[in-house]
Amino acid sequence: MKNQIKEIIFGVGLGDLKFGMTRDEAKKLLGKPDEIENLPGFEEEVNDELESWHYDENEFSIVFDADYDWRLVSIAVSDPFFTLNGKSLIGLSKEDVLAFFTEKGIEISNEEDLSDDENPNLELLESEDLGFMIWFADGEAIEIQILPDVEEDGETIKWPA
Repeated sequence: MKNQIKEIIFGVGLGDLKFGMTRDEAKKLLGKPDEIENLPGFEEEVNDELESWHYDENEFSIVFDADYDWRLVSIAVSDPFFTLNGKSLIGLSKEDVLAFFTEKGIEISNEEDLSDDENPNLELLESEDLGFMIWFADGEAIEIQILPDVEEDGETIKWPA
């Protein structure tokens, strides 16, 4: 199963794991998750409208959204096994990730310092156009999150074929 979900594909998913899949389709591909939790919505209250599945051994999680008929709307990976254009980004320095993005013509739309008392050296790089975010702790990439493509209205998802 793991090799079927190795490659990050912006706007599409993670290998054979595609945005828009139902929970049953994802479970058939991935097996039963190690943990299922409800996530806070925009109002920061835990609700039944977002459901996150965690796969601890493979260090990734997926999120399903009730507003989209419980379809897959987010994938986050934190294991160097996962690649983008054949390259593992987890564990790389921020400078190396930025150099890779420059080489591939990937534009960063937002760069933010999210440091606080609990996480004194936390940074975020984001591309709104491509629907991805990369978090860095102490200058090292620790997690990549990808989202499906959306129409210009910012709400309508363009599900992959």
